[in-house]
Amino acid sequence: MEFSRFLIGAHRGLRLRYPDNTAAGILAAGEVADFVEIDVRAAADGTLVLSHDPVIAGSTVADSRWQQLTGLDLGAGQPPAMLDDVLDIGVPLNIEIKHDPDEPGFDPTYRFAYETAERARPFDVLTSFHWPTMHAVKQRFPDLATGLLLDVTGCLKDVLREAPRHGHTVVAVHWSHLDDDEKLARVVDSGLQVVVWTVNDLDTARRLQSGGVSAIITDDPERLIPELRSNP
Repeated sequence: MEFSRFLIGAHRGLRLRYPDNTAAGILAAGEVADFVEIDVRAAADGTLVLSHDPVIAGSTVADSRWQQLTGLDLGAGQPPAMLDDVLDIGVPLNIEIKHDPDEPGFDPTYRFAYETAERARPFDVLTSFHWPTMHAVKQRFPDLATGLLLDVTGCLKDVLREAPRHGHTVVAVHWSHLDDDEKLARVVDSGLQVVVWTVNDLDTARRLQSGGVSAIITDDPERLIPELRSNP
């Protein structure tokens, strides 16, 4: 992903008009946003499925074969998608590897994460909340852009320390960690590419843009992009 300018990404596709992580929503988001953030899990047969939650339409992804998932309706008649379904999109993808030890399907060998990394294109970015997963991916695929995700309860100092220690160039943090100018300046001055999620408030987006973050991820790129591009 080229961070030479401030980027605006679409969260799980164009989710105000399509269900999360569906091929239609992701392809539509690619017509609007600079990049698209998606979530990947492994089905029981190893298929790389796009899903934020471990359970979709009543089925646990990790316990279901792909053929069992294809007939599900995620809303508006949209079926689940595979990662392979969206790799032809013309913009970069921020591929979040959903790999949580407390959720079904956790694989301590990281095979699912490695298979995801093998499919990533040179301009994509891979991230995860499970930092050991990303450390393993970076070690095996040193040329891929990788990053660490930080949730609301995480520690900002920890992610700024651990990311460069393991060769990651990106940190993706919840916007609440940057709620004052001092924290914002500290993160921007770290030398890492700073992606902030999920930013839906225009004033917050403008403050982050002027503060020098690399990118934001939003649920509403169709509204924010014209505002931020016309009044930077």
